[in-house]
Amino acid sequence: MRQRGNVLRPGAVGVGGAVLVVLLSSCGASGGAGSADRLGTSAPSVAVVTPVTPSGGSGTDGIAPTDGPEGAIGRAALRTYQDWWAAQTDAFGRSDSDASQLQALSTGKALSEAVANLHQLHEAKLVMIGSPRNSPVVKAIDLKADPQTAVVEDCLDVADWHQADATTRATKDPQKRLTRYIATVSLRKSGARWLIVEFKREVDRTC
Repeated sequence: MRQRGNVLRPGAVGVGGAVLVVLLSSCGASGGAGSADRLGTSAPSVAVVTPVTPSGGSGTDGIAPTDGPEGAIGRAALRTYQDWWAAQTDAFGRSDSDASQLQALSTGKALSEAVANLHQLHEAKLVMIGSPRNSPVVKAIDLKADPQTAVVEDCLDVADWHQADATTRATKDPQKRLTRYIATVSLRKSGARWLIVEFKREVDRTC
């Protein structure tokens, strides 16, 4: 059964690291040499904004409870989400990084996409500079599922977060790119820890 109630905001658990946001070309993937349209990361630094209601939303509909067992589990899931961004931020911000941190926090489609993005950055000799901003809330928790699941929704803002040459740090963003959009993130319990399973970019929704 999905539990719903008040907003669970990132301030309830603290932000333990930077927040990664995936850059998207507004015209679709068209990268060539020296370009990686769907990538992103900066050096570890926190940039969190107040949770924003997606267009068409009410701000309270479909939000998980903050108290009781649901609230505790939601906070744990949200910490994993924040740690996942921190891991990607570190990996995507360096030209000599590997995917070991990503493997500890994600699985399935989320892991394969993150690793592919990391490889694409390395091959294009790019890193991410600047600071992304995010505003995650826990939308749903299923305590009766086996394994337990959670859904996080985030308003991602990458206006100040840029692709850059790994050596010169010269900016190399796509000519046209989306700078703010909604992401829906699925998590699954694995033993005592949460894992990111899917990161879905809902580029047709604004926030």
